[in-house]
This record gives sequence, structure tokens and C-alpha cells, in this order.
Amino acid sequence: MKRFDPGKVIERRKRQKMTQFDVAKEAGLSLASVSYIEHGKKMPKANTLMKLAVALKCKVDYFFV
Repeated sequence: MKRFDPGKVIERRKRQKMTQFDVAKEAGLSLASVSYIEHGKKMPKANTLMKLAVALKCKVDYFFV
């Protein structure tokens, strides 16, 4: 079973040359939510993962290892 890896969000965000603020704005999330997700303090729900994937131009599977 695959597990969510918050480091993959950071990796993809940096590859896209985006800030946490950029991702939050693009995904319709709060800056705090993006920060919590990246630091592993919050496990995103399915709909949040979909928003992140769209904002970061990747598939949801990318965030799992």
C-alpha cells in the first residue's frame, strides 16, 4: 500500500518554481493548509490532493510512495 509523502509536494512545488503562496492561491487553499501538508502536520483529503495535483500540474499518484 502506498503512503502520502509530503516531501513530494515540496519537490514538485520547487520544480514548478512556485512558492507555498502560489500553490495555495492556485489550488484554492489557505497558505496554512499548504504549509501543514508540506510539513506532514496534516494529511490532505482526496479533494485537497486533487486540487494540489491540478495546481502543481501532476497526477495525484505523484504524491505517494
